[in-house]
Parts: sequence; structure tokens; C-alpha cells
Amino acid sequence: MKLFSKLTGINMFSAMAWAFRAKAPEGKKPVRLLFYFTIFTYLISFTIFFVFLFFLPKRVFDMNQYHAGGLLGYRDVGVKVYDPSQHAYVAYPVFFAPLPANKFTETFEVVLLYKQPSDNYYQTTELMSLYFNLPGLIAGVLFLALVYIILFSLAKEYKRKKLSHHFMADQFRKIVGIAPWKALVIFLSIFVLILGISAISIKRLIYHYSNIYGSHQKAFRSAQLKKVSPQDTLTGYVIRRFQSRESETSSTQSADGRRTRQETTYYTVFHYTVEFRDLIHIPVYLNLELHEAREEVKVLNKHFPDTMTVVPSYIKEYAFIVNPDYSISLKRDVKEMHKNRLLQ
Repeated sequence: MKLFSKLTGINMFSAMAWAFRAKAPEGKKPVRLLFYFTIFTYLISFTIFFVFLFFLPKRVFDMNQYHAGGLLGYRDVGVKVYDPSQHAYVAYPVFFAPLPANKFTETFEVVLLYKQPSDNYYQTTELMSLYFNLPGLIAGVLFLALVYIILFSLAKEYKRKKLSHHFMADQFRKIVGIAPWKALVIFLSIFVLILGISAISIKRLIYHYSNIYGSHQKAFRSAQLKKVSPQDTLTGYVIRRFQSRESETSSTQSADGRRTRQETTYYTVFHYTVEFRDLIHIPVYLNLELHEAREEVKVLNKHFPDTMTVVPSYIKEYAFIVNPDYSISLKRDVKEMHKNRLLQ
């Protein structure tokens, strides 16, 4: 705000106060709206750049100092990963813990966790990845440009003086010593460098744990795939249930084809953690996703007291069929399967 005051020669804090006090639009422009737009866009750009991206180097440092890894098991209160050195699944308290694999071919994925030194909870590297942070950087630049446009409009309305972008650029060059586009390139380069260092650090640590656990992962997958084939029927136990809200948007055209109406439907997806105990020497866990309208949901929800319960009151055997892509589907109750076998 101080920099913009120097660029325009106008006290922008006074301009903001003036815009807030304006009870009615002057001319055709709603001045008070400029005040609210300025606050809104400035807070968003500040959050993205200074709170979110500027803290990224610290998170990278913490990750390199306080990290853990293992082979993905299943989500519990946090996450349970298999540690071959302990010959057991180890629990880590994690915010937004990952779900188990959806297919037998994807089990025992190498997981990287990290935490801040003062925190008891670990985090996954999702919030540090390029595909998460790059859209944030782009959004930050867009909101920063929007802040400039709104402040420029506010300055013109406040003093009723002629301002031009060329004049602003000249003032910026006099104050900062470089052209605005060069400053923008330097500014963005710093953030891209931070994102690059973050991505390299994540890859380095994943490579580190892949070297430690890669042979175990390969051995476990190979052993289970020897006992699992498409169309096989396996006995499994539903040990956890989680929910997520998802949406689906459909478009319909009017009879004359001139208008398109979009309708968004929200629904619940149930994520069941299925445990297979007899495939290899350790339990194998898969995620079974079902839309709330599926008949299988009624069967699997029988032993959950209410809609929010995560752990069933009774861990029951179910029969699952292996799909061609090595995911699973509920087949039928195990007791019913045994009855059918006796009848045959």
C-alpha cells in the first residue's frame, strides 16, 4: 500500500478511508465496492504469497529434518505404514491421511511423511507438490494484478486526477530502479525456484525410502499377485469406513437449443477399508469406493451403528471378487457362500 502511495503521489490509506465512508455511488461508480474489493483481493494475494508460499522454504527445511516413511497400509486415526525393519505396521498421526490402494497392483506404495519440530502430527507431501502449488502461484499473480487494477481505479476516483499506467511504470522505475516487468520476472523466478527446491527435496526423500523399501514392495506385490487373479473370490474383512462428498454436473438444453442449463448433484461416496489376511504373511489392505445409492452400501453398513462411525461394531467376513483391473467388488456374504457350496 505504501509503494502504491509513492507511485501515485496519493495517500492510499486516506483513499481507502474515503471509499469506506462513501454511502452512495459518485457518478456511475460504486466507490464503497472498491474498498471491499481491495480488502478482499489484497487478503487473498497476501495469503497466497506471504503466508502460503513464503512458508514453503521452512516446510522444506522441516521435511529434510523430521521425516518418516514406509509402505502404505491403511487410514486409521492417522495412517498405518508397514516398516520391514520392525516387521509390523506402524501408526503415525497424520492430518488428511491417504486411503489404501484401490488395486492389488498398487498396494504397498512408498509413503513419505514429515512434521514440524513443535508438532505431534505428520503431514503428507501433497501440499508441497508442484501440481498443488503451481496453480496457487498463478492464482496469486492474477489476484495481485486485480489488486493493482482496483487500487488504480480507487486512486483515480479519490483525487479525480488523470493517472496512466505509463506514468505508474515511470514512477516505479524511479523508485525501485528497474522496470516493472523485470521486477515481476525476478519476483516470479524466486517463487519458481522455491517450488523447484521443494519438488527436488520430495523426490530425493522418496528415492531414499524407495531404496530402503523398494525390494520389500516388489516382493510383497509379487507374492500377492501369485495368489490373486481376475475373477477370483477372496475372503476379506471391512475394518474401516470413511465418507466424502462429491459432485456431478450435468447439462441440459432447452427445446429450441438456445439455452443450456447446468445442474449440480451432490452425493456421498463411501470408502471401505478391506483387510485380506491370508494372501501373504502380512495383511493386505484395499480401498473399496461405493456410491451411496449402490445396493452393496446397505450390506456393508449393517455393522456401523450410525453414518459417522468409522470402526464397525462387528468385523464381519465378506466375499469379494477380483475385477479385471485387480480392484475388488463385493460378491456376497461368506456364510451364504458356504451354504451354496454345501447345497452343491
